[in-house]
Amino acid sequence: MISGLYIFDAKGDVLISKLYRSGIGRNISDVFRIHVISAASNRSAIRSPVLTLGSTSFIYIRSGHLWLCAVARSNQDCATIMAFLFRLETLLKLVVGEKHPLTSDAIINHFSSVYDIVDEAANFGYPIDTNPSYFLVHGSSELLGSFLKRPKSLAKKRSSGTIATLGLPKIGNTSSASLDRTAGHDTGVSWRQPGIKYRRNEVFVNIEEKVSALISPEGGLVLRSSVDGTVNMRTHLSGMPECRFGLGDDCVFLSSASSHLSDTDSGVVLENTKLHHSVDLSRFDSNREIQFIPPDGEFQLMSYHCLSNINLPFDIIPEIHQLGHKIVYKIKIRSLFPSKIAATGVVIRVPTPQGVVRNYASPTQGKAKFHPEESAILWKFNKLFGDQLHTLTAEVGWNETTNYEDEDTVLKWQRPPIKIDFHLDMYACSGLTVKFLKIHDKSNYRTIKWVNYKCTAGNYNVRF
Repeated sequence: MISGLYIFDAKGDVLISKLYRSGIGRNISDVFRIHVISAASNRSAIRSPVLTLGSTSFIYIRSGHLWLCAVARSNQDCATIMAFLFRLETLLKLVVGEKHPLTSDAIINHFSSVYDIVDEAANFGYPIDTNPSYFLVHGSSELLGSFLKRPKSLAKKRSSGTIATLGLPKIGNTSSASLDRTAGHDTGVSWRQPGIKYRRNEVFVNIEEKVSALISPEGGLVLRSSVDGTVNMRTHLSGMPECRFGLGDDCVFLSSASSHLSDTDSGVVLENTKLHHSVDLSRFDSNREIQFIPPDGEFQLMSYHCLSNINLPFDIIPEIHQLGHKIVYKIKIRSLFPSKIAATGVVIRVPTPQGVVRNYASPTQGKAKFHPEESAILWKFNKLFGDQLHTLTAEVGWNETTNYEDEDTVLKWQRPPIKIDFHLDMYACSGLTVKFLKIHDKSNYRTIKWVNYKCTAGNYNVRF
């Protein structure tokens, strides 16, 4: 919903900026400064809190001499964004300890905390509950705990002896589970509307991974490899269902406290794991079970990073020889995934020197063609099944009559690595698997579940 969030001072300088989505330029703040802040000096002009230029809308409020501005693309609910900005203003006042409107000095002195609040306040551009009770239960306790614990300036003793603090749940010797129930009773499930009904109840789980690797020419040694993955869900469920999501037994979540692997960590090792704010963290810490009430529609349940025990889908073996005024290539590619799975859109980019005038390419399967504008031979497969070995034999050269100082100068090039692009369905390079997905609702309706794995190439390079 929100593409970016900005906090400006009275002069129009940016104090805080956060981009949640792509599609807006870095100079978008200059547009707001010119059309709104500079024009605000004309007090006779009546201005709307929403400025629309083309397909971009600026929704803004003022807090003292500061401006809080949300930038949105296409047609968005401006009233919801406006309410979000007012709640965000209240939360920032609580963080910086300001009773009066926010000031530039307060933002600068608490820059790190304010920026993290802005980062937590919206999930991929979708505003979440900015009540202090939400951050106390679901937010980063290390970051926000010291700011949201009964601020003295906001606590007032009542006749009954209790303390009221902006709707905060009562804090004492209370477990995290009871805090979750208290916050849910006060604010409800802010990310899901009640009364949703579907004739066909379905859940789609998409595990999408991007694998990167750097392979040495000596024996195909993997110098480094990594996987960036996300678990995306699309839910069409009635009522207020509770979902339980479990991963494979060999899955290990590596915390920042234990940032090194042991000899027994031979399974799926996930690092930098981030969960959706709807997940019950107490359950996750105790038994690694992801329990949540899902939002309606599409959302990202989890993101992770993997650096060990990666199953690379392809092994490329290059053999390149320089013979006078020509270079002879023999490139072998072996698919390392099961034979029933097929990779699509496979493109192997084999670099060549500049100035090539003769070329020849003959693959055992697929199509290969020399592209002089890219100085590369492109070897393409529409579909490549697993457990197969294919070879490309190619040759490029120059005219022998060309005047060069010596043969080394002709063939002197930096040899950029061979690159590969691909799309691979029903395969996870990290080895991550979904063990179970259980959905419980009071009406006990039947749910259709779909699980899909998808792997694409990041920076997948082979030196030669």
